[in-house]
Amino acid sequence: MKIIALKIYTDTLKAYRDGVPRLLDTLNGLSVGGSFFFGMGSEGTGSAVSKIFGQGKEIVASAPGILRDASRRGQDCGVYGWNPQEWSLRLQKLKDTTIEADIKRAIEYFTRRTGKRPNGFAAPGFRVSYFSLRVVDESHFKYCSDTFGLYPFFPRMSWKTFDTLQIPSNLPPLEIILGKAGEPEAKSLLIELGNSLHSGLNVIPLNSIIATLPQIYGPFCEFLLRSVQEGVKFINLNTVAEIVDSFDLPSCEVIASRAFGMAGEVSMQSFE
Repeated sequence: MKIIALKIYTDTLKAYRDGVPRLLDTLNGLSVGGSFFFGMGSEGTGSAVSKIFGQGKEIVASAPGILRDASRRGQDCGVYGWNPQEWSLRLQKLKDTTIEADIKRAIEYFTRRTGKRPNGFAAPGFRVSYFSLRVVDESHFKYCSDTFGLYPFFPRMSWKTFDTLQIPSNLPPLEIILGKAGEPEAKSLLIELGNSLHSGLNVIPLNSIIATLPQIYGPFCEFLLRSVQEGVKFINLNTVAEIVDSFDLPSCEVIASRAFGMAGEVSMQSFE
């Protein structure tokens, strides 16, 4: 059976205020579950998305009801750090105290707004460090989804194996697959994506900004509907974590490597 887990991350004000509500309506309308990861603080500066849609604005604080609505509708919810753009661009230069403070602040703000702790953590830009993995471990998330890889594992770095389950994305980010495609090309690319899904778990990462782009979002909705009609099962990452909890999962080294034409190196599951 083909299984899809949608990993949806939000790192800008527009992606949050315009993209997330549309995605929630679409997914709930199809009775499809996904995993939403929210940048809890400032959208930061430096990314192409930020330059287009504004810089330095608060994300969740601008409309906390959207976060509460995602949780209320039964979607799996986690955090995408505090300032996602800063993490993505400057993680290796951030002080350990800054990383720790930002993760703890994101958890506290999420909990205060929803009344519950976030289930999972997703590292912005698919970038982790030894210290960020350590802080995530100490924060007792049910799982994290920071890397690219093939199957769930326990991450290892600098001879230390961490206890928090890692559920990697095994497909490129949807915004990378679609790029600047117009509607006809986006439809063709998403048909190809559907045909390429393998039996078992397929973790598809996507930025919620795609829901603000009609030429992409229309074909994406068609992709979801077609998948449901073909009997593809949708599952959120928290459920994946619960299912594999009893399995004898391996520990794998996390390495930095280039992938999928993304800017800079990203964190990958190593199979050596």
